[in-house]
Amino acid sequence: MSHSTDTTHSSNQGHSTNQSHKHIIEQFADAINGNHLNNLHKYLDDNVEKSINSEVIYKDLKEARDYYAKEHSIKKTVHWKVVHFTDSADQKENTAQARLSYDNKTYNTTYTFSPSGKIQRIDAVIENNQNTPTTTTHP
Repeated sequence: MSHSTDTTHSSNQGHSTNQSHKHIIEQFADAINGNHLNNLHKYLDDNVEKSINSEVIYKDLKEARDYYAKEHSIKKTVHWKVVHFTDSADQKENTAQARLSYDNKTYNTTYTFSPSGKIQRIDAVIENNQNTPTTTTHP
């Protein structure tokens, strides 16, 4: 019995799920950055909820569209960027963790996925070691 150690992920369910989650997060960021808000339903569950530092930002797909439309109208040249994906053995199969940057802030973010593979919950925490003003862009 041999076990392959190559980096092909197609036969390993855990890695393919994780890669799929990463791909969805990247596509979601691209859709937001491109202001393609009518495509958010491809990545977000209808009842998606986002919080930043435990403050609820939006509670469903419509509120998500409104939130990102407002952000885009205020900051047209600022983009969400995935800085790093965290691969953790402790990570649940339906979650993914990433560090994102946006508007000179870094967010440690946990994405929880629904059984359909869409993002159901986004929990973000702003890193404290920032040398930026303490004003927030999130109402």
